[in-house]
Amino acid sequence: MKRLTREHLIPLDARYRVLEPAIEIEPGETLVMETINHMSPIVYSQEDLCSHGSPEYKERQETGPIAIRGAEPGGCLAIRIDDIKIVGLPHAHGGGPLRDRFPQKPLAFSVKEGRCLFPGGLTTPIAPMVGDIYTTPLSPSPPYSDHGGNMDFTEVRPGNTLFLPVYRPGGLLVLGDVHAVQGDGEIYGEAAECAAEVTITIDIDRIYNSPRPLVETPDALISLAGRHSLFESIQLVIEDMTKLVSRLYKVKQEEAYIFCSIVGSLRLGGCVAEPTLVENQCLIGLSIPKDIKRGTYL
Repeated sequence: MKRLTREHLIPLDARYRVLEPAIEIEPGETLVMETINHMSPIVYSQEDLCSHGSPEYKERQETGPIAIRGAEPGGCLAIRIDDIKIVGLPHAHGGGPLRDRFPQKPLAFSVKEGRCLFPGGLTTPIAPMVGDIYTTPLSPSPPYSDHGGNMDFTEVRPGNTLFLPVYRPGGLLVLGDVHAVQGDGEIYGEAAECAAEVTITIDIDRIYNSPRPLVETPDALISLAGRHSLFESIQLVIEDMTKLVSRLYKVKQEEAYIFCSIVGSLRLGGCVAEPTLVENQCLIGLSIPKDIKRGTYL
């Protein structure tokens, strides 16, 4: 199995600008991607943590890009998350909407028997997910998250498949910002951040061809969109899912719209804690169950 090491990092100032692949693979091939923790390449203890602005701080440095042979602009990649292995200790720097009331310092969290230990002795099972994943867009300053990006959407996790549009030959997939634990919305402004080894299988999508990110779980399809306006984000995910259900189940779009709007559930990506963020300010997911059957309308 191929491996892309954490030596192939993309600095923040080169984000969306790296057009030479670090590795090229065949469609359907599986590989392991090593990622770092932005407080330190790998956090093994509280002493490894660093602060914003220090030389060791590596904000938003992801691994890649990966080129997939045969992936062409106008198409779509299917990225199955097979496994995520946490390396070192998770951590959080501190933040969230109540940061003035509850100022925090950087903390490293222990992991024992598959559970993450928080201050006060509270524990929860680890649930690793990928926070930042994207195909390289045409513009070095894409206005929206149609290519993916720093979505912080919890369903980008093992057992699920993420579909992303292709803008450049090969797709040029980049991945990083893995979280050991995170809830919907990433309320704290970050999660239990961690270095990781992420095993993924990448293929060319021949089913959905979604214009924006789409997640398939064993039980649901989830369309994703991020805009500065919450209402516009909601409109887009409903529009995308309406068109998809209409095409997949051979019903009129107005019929699919009724179904998606009543049955669908809205989900949050990382959009709550930082109202001044430009990227993915209101990332929204619309989830519909895959257990759909055609009946006779009375």
